Amino acid sequence: MIEWRLAHGGDVAAIVQMAVRGFQSEIDQIFQPDTVAYSRNVTLAVIRQFYGPQSELFSVAYEGDRLVAYVWAGRNERAPWSDDEMVVVRMAHVDLGLPIRTRIRLVQDMINLWEQWALLCQVPIVCSSTVRADQAGFLRIHAQAGYDVRGSYAYKRMKL
Repeated sequence: MIEWRLAHGGDVAAIVQMAVRGFQSEIDQIFQPDTVAYSRNVTLAVIRQFYGPQSELFSVAYEGDRLVAYVWAGRNERAPWSDDEMVVVRMAHVDLGLPIRTRIRLVQDMINLWEQWALLCQVPIVCSSTVRADQAGFLRIHAQAGYDVRGSYAYKRMKL
């Protein structure tokens, strides 16, 4: 059984390992991956969430003692052409070794988590994007959830 909960400091090492194992190859020809920097940034996000629950969202999904997914979102972002605040999804990682149906369900769970957080925070827009080379399935799940997909970005206006 997979269970979602808010991330805490003890999750940081598993989060970083999942990123290195499953996703570093998606960015390493563009960015210089740095596990110390990622550990620091994840730790700071977890601390900000602890002290200000409406400042960041960082949730993890475990199956037993194994991390199978995590999602990280922030707020106070705006498009250059509008003052509308957005929840912006920073990371949405799923263990790629899981069966496809489980991965789809986990992404659907993530979408629900960040939408519920946007409603709690009274933020009118959610923005999710991807840098993955194979992004069609991820973006299709967004479209099925009512997002307007534009390139590698998906937007949804929430009904506050």
